[in-house]
Amino acid sequence: MSRDEPANERANDRARVAKVLGASRLLRGCDDAFVRMLAEQASFVRFARGERVWVRGMPAEHFHQVTRGVLELRRATAQHEPTLIALFGPSEYPAVPVALERKSYIADAHATTADLEVLRIRAAPILERLPDDIVLARAVQRLLLDHARLLHSKIDVLTAGSVPRRIALFLLDLAERFGDERVDGSTAIPLTLSRGQIASYVDARVETVIRCFSAWRRDGLLVLEPDATVLPSPAALRQRVIDD
Repeated sequence: MSRDEPANERANDRARVAKVLGASRLLRGCDDAFVRMLAEQASFVRFARGERVWVRGMPAEHFHQVTRGVLELRRATAQHEPTLIALFGPSEYPAVPVALERKSYIADAHATTADLEVLRIRAAPILERLPDDIVLARAVQRLLLDHARLLHSKIDVLTAGSVPRRIALFLLDLAERFGDERVDGSTAIPLTLSRGQIASYVDARVETVIRCFSAWRRDGLLVLEPDATVLPSPAALRQRVIDD
């Protein structure tokens, strides 16, 4: 926070840091004094859409908990445009393995949504305590299992068969992880990905993604809003594209 902000606002933010940390998947159940100590060194950081959170090659000295919005990991090669590797939303922790190993980030991180907020937590105190704290060790194990499930989800997408099946499975996974069910029964995914981002994630041509979206919009299986991707009926999309 800015040095010019009033002391009570800084204190309120610090209190929020401690509250979020204490309830987080990483530190829930840990010793209160340890959580308070970490809170003194942690901070909320906010990013606008497209802003960079970290770059490939930087040392992974922090854990990051997404508290609002969606963060994306993407990696470029010398011959290709950046590839979308993974998306992380509220309560999720990107790049846990490299922080645990005290290595460098292997991909760039950017804000996917218009308002991304992450809680940045120093890794060193956690790594020092980890061997002697069974509660913390189990929490880290759960986060690693989350990463494994995310990897399995991407493998499921890439091995789903046809491009329409890969795109549909990707959208259904986003709906399950980030979606908000509306009163009309539709599910709104609170982000809009470009056709190029989707194509890079599912390993397809942009033109194929455009054709799929056009057909699904025409048939009422997909609605694109300024800040959301809406599935009027996830079950109908699954039945039409995945189970057919």
